[in-house]
Parts: sequence; structure tokens; C-alpha cells
Amino acid sequence: MSQEFKEELKVFSKVLDNLTIKALVELRNREVIFGLVGILKEGKESVIFLGKDFKGNKLAIKIYRIYHLDFKSLRNLLAADSRYQRIRRDIRNVVFAWCNREYRNLKIAYEKAKVSCPKPIASYQNILVMEFLGKDDVPFPQLADLKLDHETAKLLYQKVIDNLKKLREKKLVHGDLSEYNILVDLEKLNIYFIDFSHSVREDSPIYEELWKRDIENINRFFSKYLSEEELIYFI
Repeated sequence: MSQEFKEELKVFSKVLDNLTIKALVELRNREVIFGLVGILKEGKESVIFLGKDFKGNKLAIKIYRIYHLDFKSLRNLLAADSRYQRIRRDIRNVVFAWCNREYRNLKIAYEKAKVSCPKPIASYQNILVMEFLGKDDVPFPQLADLKLDHETAKLLYQKVIDNLKKLREKKLVHGDLSEYNILVDLEKLNIYFIDFSHSVREDSPIYEELWKRDIENINRFFSKYLSEEELIYFI
């Protein structure tokens, strides 16, 4: 580990516990990440860092706070996912599984469904490494932060629906889609789905319920700009 990387970890030590620092060092040793640049977003349950790889490409590094998540809720959601029914139910393993689950959901969305979303790069313990979506060091804005004219709203809405259809075809639902989990590249007018932590597959008992909720959330936001006749309710 380089001295530069050690200094970077010291700077962010207030938001990183010892276990996470060791995990970051391991990802550095595996040459997945080269370093950390700064904090993009800090929340109660996770922190998203701007990082870089060994080729100088920018990364989004999402780190789940191990002891700040709703452990009981995560455990119950994992129990309903056939991929994670055999994991140990202590808090560390539940959080590690939750992070890995988001990574696998993102891989389905990106690789199989060809959804517009960040490219998944790696998952290790409570750390998810993804493609950075933004310009310079600034992430693309959330859909929620934009004021749209009718034609732009109509274009973006169609792109959201097209991506929902792609997910549906691969039997995956986002599960928490709203104007806060969609980024927009204003120059190219592209949209990107983010945060697949609550996504479920078709074998989940809440699959259809989450589909309905995602569509309702999207229609609620776009109803400010589009007429009732322009909205879609069934996919």
C-alpha cells in the first residue's frame, strides 16, 4: 500500500471503520481501486466516494455502514431471496450479503437487461465499486432536481419506460424507483437508474407489488409535466 493511499484513508477515517479500511486496502491490493478522491454523498446507511482505478478512470465507491443499517429489515428481505437463504444471520454477514446482492442485481440490469445504469465493477464485503456517472468530479443531477419543459419530460419519461421494460423482460424489478434514483445527463438527455439494493427477481412474493409501486412513483413525478393520456400504467 502506497504512502499516498495511507494518507487518503486517514483523511476519511471519520466515516470509515477499521474493517472497511482493511477491505479498501484489499481492493487496492487487487488493483480494483487506486485511491479515494472525495465524498460524493454521505447518508446514515452508506457513504458514496469518488475514487479512481489504476488507469485513472473515475469510480463510484459505495460503502455500507455496517452498524447503521436496519438489520432486521435486511435479514427479512434476504430471507425472501433464494440466493441468500443460507447465509449466516449475524450483522456483518447480512450487510456483506446485502452489498453483494446489489452488485448481482446491478449486473443483471447492466449486462443482461442492457439497462442504462452504472457498470458494476466489484463487490467486496460492505463495498460496492461502480462506474462513476457524471462530468468532471460532479455526479449527474437527480431527476428530482430538474425543472423540465413538456418535450424534455416526454423524452425522459419514454426512456424511463423503455428501461423498465428491459428490466421486466429479464424478470427483475428495481423496487425503489423514483425521481431520486434516476440520474440525468442533461447534455445527451440520457437517464440512468441507480441504487438496485431493493431489486427483486420474479420469484419474490413482492415482485408485482414493487412493479406497481415503481410505475406509480414515476407517473406521480411526471404527472407534473405530462397529461394523463401520456402516462403508461401497464408494462
